[in-house]
Amino acid sequence: MVGPANKQENVIIKISGMSCNHCSQRVEKALQQASGVNTARVDLSAEKAYLEYDPSEVNEETLLQVIKDSGYEGILSG
Repeated sequence: MVGPANKQENVIIKISGMSCNHCSQRVEKALQQASGVNTARVDLSAEKAYLEYDPSEVNEETLLQVIKDSGYEGILSG
C-alpha cells in the first residue's frame, strides 16, 4: 500500500527589479535551493516566477523572502 502523496501547490510570483538574464538566474537559483521547492522557473520577460512547492515544508511568505534576499521584490500573482 502506498502512503499519501505530499500535496504540491503552485504559485506565480510577480518580480520587480530584474533587468537581465543574470538577475533572473540569481532569483531562480535561490528559489530552487529553498527547502520544499520542487520546481522554480523565472521568466525575465514576464517578470514572474513559476513555482511548485510542498506547503508542509515552505510557505509563500518564505518564498517572497527568498526573492527579497536575492535583491528583488516579489508579489503574489492572483
